[in-house]
Amino acid sequence: MTTMRPISAPPVALTGLLLLSISSLASASAAVLGIDFGQEFIKAALVKPGIPLEIVLTKDTKRKEAAAVGFKPAGNGKEGEFAYPERLYGADAVNLAARFPHDVYPGLKKVMGQHVEDDSVAAYSTRNPAVSVVPNVLRSTVAFQSSSAPPAGYGKGSFTVEELLAMQFKSIVHNAEALAGANTRIRDVVFTVPAFLKAEERSSLKLAAEIAGLKVMSFVSDGLAVGINYATTRTFNESSPEYHIVYDMGAGSTTATVLRFQGRGIKDVGRFNKTIQEVTVLGVGYDTELGGDLFNQKIFEILLDDFVNNPKAKGLLEEDPNLKNTIRTNGRAASKLWKEATRVRQILSANTDTIASIESLYKDIDFRSSKITRAVFEELLAQYEARITKPIIDAISNANVALSEVNTLIVHGGAVRTPFVGKKIEDIMGGAEKISKQVNPDESAVLGATFKGAAESRAFKVKEIRTQDIGTFGVSIKYKKDAEAKKGM
Repeated sequence: MTTMRPISAPPVALTGLLLLSISSLASASAAVLGIDFGQEFIKAALVKPGIPLEIVLTKDTKRKEAAAVGFKPAGNGKEGEFAYPERLYGADAVNLAARFPHDVYPGLKKVMGQHVEDDSVAAYSTRNPAVSVVPNVLRSTVAFQSSSAPPAGYGKGSFTVEELLAMQFKSIVHNAEALAGANTRIRDVVFTVPAFLKAEERSSLKLAAEIAGLKVMSFVSDGLAVGINYATTRTFNESSPEYHIVYDMGAGSTTATVLRFQGRGIKDVGRFNKTIQEVTVLGVGYDTELGGDLFNQKIFEILLDDFVNNPKAKGLLEEDPNLKNTIRTNGRAASKLWKEATRVRQILSANTDTIASIESLYKDIDFRSSKITRAVFEELLAQYEARITKPIIDAISNANVALSEVNTLIVHGGAVRTPFVGKKIEDIMGGAEKISKQVNPDESAVLGATFKGAAESRAFKVKEIRTQDIGTFGVSIKYKKDAEAKKGM
């Protein structure tokens, strides 16, 4: 059962471009890392003395990293001895999936804290058919059987989700420490999380961070983190608060958060008064399955149908009437199709048509699709029209705020760039002028989370913004029936 309860949050202080100042008491090694952990991408930002705020770049100088880890078999191990494989992250891991799909693990956010028999785990296995899901030997959460895992020890040749996530976080810390400079050890971290993330999922994320040597200062909901970033360069009135909706559509889910922004006069030291800014979450609505991956699946099916009906595949289809299902369950072929489907969907966000091309898709057959148009793609997305706007309707209802009272809707997340999505949220808000473009749709959440960490740390003095979140998450309890016990009743 999902409940809603207010959560008191410590004062959150944030800055804009140069609003963050360093306290004279700050240690030279003080640093706070903010991580926006998504299903498709991970973004990180760092704050430390001398570095007011900066996005942590990947080793390839990219501002975000694909949320994936993979293992390339070692080629120099002696026969009969375990040799540690090469570990790859981000785009390198995604590219490795075409060769070693059984040892590449993307999108682990969906299965952290999940029981191996949960529907989300089955969906993950369908999406990644080559990986081998097994129960964690200590509890029945998700682990993966892997030839890259040490054969000895409690895991017996398997990696838990938390271990794989910890590897990714450790890689991010390595990049952040390179940015921070010599003699800086990063231990404090703030994570953004969806408002609906359950307690066991948060515990899984915290455990992964601890394995990576990190101390979780706090979790901040995605919508509130964007709101914090929005407030850093603005001052709000006490008598006339502003209401904004943060609409966040990522790869795996969609959340709408109603926020109230308001100035507040409070008593300062002695007889002095000061004005602070307040950001309060009033209501949340969400769809835990609606996102870019669901849209990618539509492109995946278009490409799969096109390949099966291609004259080059005629002989394969005659040999295997279930060719479509065979390709879906073939690790290498499925990986290539998903990767190309993602690329095509992103291209159609800016263009009206495109062509897909995959080298050696299946049985050494190169595939070049017929023209794929945005119009056909949007016909397939029409079934999700009501789901796109429902989080907004639910958030408004939970907040007890009329839609007419909302100043703007702030967009965040990669999938909001899909024109079909943008048109639907414009329609419900009453026009494009109600859609705010004042925050970075990719980075505002991680920037907000990092400022929250700076505010909680005693090493920094920052603009004072107080926040109040609401918890919409619950705790899952599963009961396993004991047939023998029932017989004795």
